[in-house]
Amino acid sequence: MRKLKTVFVGIIISTAFLCGGCSDMLERYLEDFSAGEPTAESLTQEQEQDLESVSAADMQEAEAAESDVQQEEEISELYYAYHKLDSERQTLYREIFRALSEMDESAELSTTDTSLIDTTFACVVNDHPELFYVDGYQYTEYGFGSTVTSVAFQGTYTKTPEEVRALRLQIGQQLASCLAGAPADGDEYDTVKYLYEYLINNTEYDKSAGDNQNICSVFLNGRSVCQGYAEAFQYMLQNMGIQAFVVTGFTNGERHAWNLVRVNGDYYYIDPTWGDASYTLEGDPADSASAPPINFDYFLVTTDELTRTHSIERAVELPECTAVKDNYFVREGLYFDSYDADRLKAIFDSENVRSADFVTLKCSTMKCYDEFLQRLVQNQEIFGYISGQGESIAYTSNQYQRTISFWNIFY
Repeated sequence: MRKLKTVFVGIIISTAFLCGGCSDMLERYLEDFSAGEPTAESLTQEQEQDLESVSAADMQEAEAAESDVQQEEEISELYYAYHKLDSERQTLYREIFRALSEMDESAELSTTDTSLIDTTFACVVNDHPELFYVDGYQYTEYGFGSTVTSVAFQGTYTKTPEEVRALRLQIGQQLASCLAGAPADGDEYDTVKYLYEYLINNTEYDKSAGDNQNICSVFLNGRSVCQGYAEAFQYMLQNMGIQAFVVTGFTNGERHAWNLVRVNGDYYYIDPTWGDASYTLEGDPADSASAPPINFDYFLVTTDELTRTHSIERAVELPECTAVKDNYFVREGLYFDSYDADRLKAIFDSENVRSADFVTLKCSTMKCYDEFLQRLVQNQEIFGYISGQGESIAYTSNQYQRTISFWNIFY
């Protein structure tokens, strides 16, 4: 994102001119006004009632208009960051959002405190993935001497208005195709899981992809990087009525982006990029050809689980995510507090695992995780659960999330 600053210092001189012609015209206007309108003393009772009626109607109309404006300015709860701002920043958020949405050449802001612009701008773009054409912003200060009297805001864009309109139509068509397959019943977990799988199955991680910092790369090209994944996932969720926010930070010393999502009333983190095998096995095509295409290690996880590998930038207050009820492994019956041979046999015998030919198990503690590795991998007890089929089984483990994945289970 680029931001530019321009400062203009101007002196505004207000001058009143008086002339005979203007004075004569004003007098004649006042005379006509006095002759044509009844004075308070000459009003009849009926006229007074009419004026009261008109006054009441005008008042109701004004109140209705004010209510309409307030409703227009209300921001849906789908947009997380807006509702974490104070009233001054919320007003600024609405002004910036309106300017970016309409691609205004210049929009006067309600504040002269330019220190508020940067974080508020970040909140707007992290709330609104549909602003895919926004590249940054610039502002201009106006004032007298060292006193700033007004600030004008303008977005910087990568597309023309005509290009934006055309791309919106194309994105809308792709989005409609995606949402058409969303589960008609079930809860928000089912919707999030469907969209997660759709995104990963239809997108490849590619650092060279064009427009890879926005949703165009995903919906129009099917190739993107973490920012594109996160914004596209957010856009899908918002269009299904699920609150989502793009969170940025660092992983492995590099900048990264993922999502904060509210599911069935609780907040979770979810990293769709790290769920794609084309990212996790980048540069190793042999492994990526046979590995499970989707990884659920970072699907609806807690703050504690996420921050073992991710560091978070906090442009706004973020919740402490502690819920686990909609974590993938909990919902799918793949979460273990201890080694349970009967449960493992039922899992490996299930139709879901047999048809997918892979499974991932998650342990609640390191003690449990170490026991699973020892027994299933080191002691090769895994072969006892698949009736000895197959000469070899591929596996990977994630100590941070305490998960173990097996694939090429059945041939």
